[in-house]
Amino acid sequence: MTSAETLIERIAAGIAETEPPSAPGRLLVMSNRAPIRLVQEEGRERIVPTVGGVGSTFLRLLERYGGMWIAWSGTKSGHGRVMMPPADPQFAMVFARLRENDISNYYYGMCNRGLWPLMHFMILNCRFESAQWESYCRVNQIFANAAEAEARSYDIAWIQDFHLALVPRLLRARHPRLPIGLFWHVPWPPEQVFRVFPWREQLLAGMLGADQIGFHTPSYVKHFLDCCERICGYRVDRANGLVFHDSRSTRIKAFPLGIAADYFHKLSMSGQVCARARRIRKAVRTPTVVLGVDRLDYTKGIAERLLGFERFLEENPRFRKRVTMILIAVPSRTRVAEYIALKKHIDELVGRVVGRFSSDGWVPIRYLYTQFPVEELVAYYQAADIALITPLRDGMNLVCKEYVASQLRDNSVLILSEFAGAAQELDAALLVNPFDVDQIAKRLKAAVEMPIEERRERFERLRKSVARNDLDAWSEKFLASMLGSRNLRTDAAFPAN
Repeated sequence: MTSAETLIERIAAGIAETEPPSAPGRLLVMSNRAPIRLVQEEGRERIVPTVGGVGSTFLRLLERYGGMWIAWSGTKSGHGRVMMPPADPQFAMVFARLRENDISNYYYGMCNRGLWPLMHFMILNCRFESAQWESYCRVNQIFANAAEAEARSYDIAWIQDFHLALVPRLLRARHPRLPIGLFWHVPWPPEQVFRVFPWREQLLAGMLGADQIGFHTPSYVKHFLDCCERICGYRVDRANGLVFHDSRSTRIKAFPLGIAADYFHKLSMSGQVCARARRIRKAVRTPTVVLGVDRLDYTKGIAERLLGFERFLEENPRFRKRVTMILIAVPSRTRVAEYIALKKHIDELVGRVVGRFSSDGWVPIRYLYTQFPVEELVAYYQAADIALITPLRDGMNLVCKEYVASQLRDNSVLILSEFAGAAQELDAALLVNPFDVDQIAKRLKAAVEMPIEERRERFERLRKSVARNDLDAWSEKFLASMLGSRNLRTDAAFPAN
């Protein structure tokens, strides 16, 4: 769903990408999933891109400065090392070997049924089991072991997300002077919510092995500092975002994640994408197109979005046959029971709305349960007059930023959940409480009826915000801040009682 896919295809073909942002030197990047997977075809190994949010930025950084990316291949058989790009190797992609039992307990268990719902404040969806935590610890140790032999060769280690929360401390124990950063791509819950996690102290201690931990928003920073202070008893300097522990300190700071805005804008201008957008609008055959795009996940508010659209049609009969919703749901975690049940629920809701309101060839919802290549997705962005993005909780939400960057017109409207991290940046959007079905309906009505002058004024502000804080700016700010925090790891940094 992002620029990573096309970028990797270009790298696989040996085509140079545009110059990446600056970096302090060689990088040791670590993440749960790799931006590529290896496929055996007719005795040859082929590189296939995978969906990734910020993979394009790390690929550019590594291609320019060298280094290593350690990740799980996504399969039980994938392991080993691949030099990238194949035509002109600049860095190594190393695949960690995971057993089937670890994949089940670590990934589908602790990560997807424990930490994911916990971080999104959804305690009732949490499932905590000791065997899964033990597997989580073991996999984090596998990643740390994979990095240990290489760490001395790199200038900075940058660990990504909640799957590898224990790696910073494990890596710190073996390489005390290595600069280590951790970016948390999901929300961080309030202390009262995080307390339900049985291994809360261990998780916090693992994360604090980093010199710097980045979150999307100041509110997540506050929640994390509260946890460090009230659960672990660590001294906290809120004014400077510091946690003092183990004769050292860790900087905690907000770095709102951006997108490759220029990439999406250039792609939206291609003749192929524009032609596809025109065909989409012609097939829909209504003056107004509303678009919703998400992974099929219970945190994304897809059911609430459908209920809000249904209420909109109930209360505004004059917009029937004039407004159509395109709902794109990308398959996700199809082996997890909660996601199987969610798919069934969404199918039923779509069927109900279509059954209630369809008439004279008009179908109110076009439901697409699939994953599109980025060019196709941008065409749908461009074809839509209104984007309706309603996560119940989201660390940032990049779809709304991709929608803005993909528009050639200045009269599109973004309706965005107030509980998405992006809502703190994109204040020109129409913000909505996704739990309030009536408010969703009212926001849809306001968007459809909005005067063209207001649409243009709001969208210009959205466009400037997305362009100002793009992926390159995000990575540069994080690295510069982290290297500047290195002098904090001294006893003298601790304030007196």
